[in-house]
Amino acid sequence: SPYGEFVVRTRPSWAPLGVKRFEELVTEGFYDECRAFRVVPNFVVQFGINGDPKIQKKWGGKSFKDDPVVESNRRGTITFATSGKNSRTTQMFINIGK
Repeated sequence: SPYGEFVVRTRPSWAPLGVKRFEELVTEGFYDECRAFRVVPNFVVQFGINGDPKIQKKWGGKSFKDDPVVESNRRGTITFATSGKNSRTTQMFINIGK
């Protein structure tokens, strides 16, 4: 970000499937050079669309199941965006609300 780097600490006990996918995407370099494309002040920052159509196609079609909810989306947490049940792929929200 223009504000510097940030660190994401994963918690498999909160979201084992989500953590597994996030770590796969990070290891593969999916998020390298990805930019936030939606910012809603005091709510969320959304990112997770790769600029290379081949890479986006590879991962964009690999939806995975939802994890049971064990934590709320409070400030400082990160979560996958969805378009319905079991539809998570690569897009994520950073919760910045108060």
